[in-house]
Amino acid sequence: MRATTAACLGLVLVGASLVGAADAAPRQAVEVKATLRGEVLPDGLAAIGDDVREGDPLVYVRTQTGRGVAARAPVDGRVVEVLVRPGTVIRELGVVVARLEPR
Repeated sequence: MRATTAACLGLVLVGASLVGAADAAPRQAVEVKATLRGEVLPDGLAAIGDDVREGDPLVYVRTQTGRGVAARAPVDGRVVEVLVRPGTVIRELGVVVARLEPR
């Protein structure tokens, strides 16, 4: 009987530690997609590690009509990846230009 009780207790403890590990898992990165075509400008381009708020501009482009925001933060978070550089030409809408770790 003691061995069975100890085994059951061990399973409960292992299960509890797995639940805790799942809670501590990092959140999935949020992809930020371009909503405007044009040449990426250096001014205002997000950088890795930047803290951003929902709606903040992340990528500006030069278009035929002037400067515009090509991508905004869809959530509050931190920039973990920027996939465009100044001079890159965004030719397709919906292309992923950055990734954020949500808060």
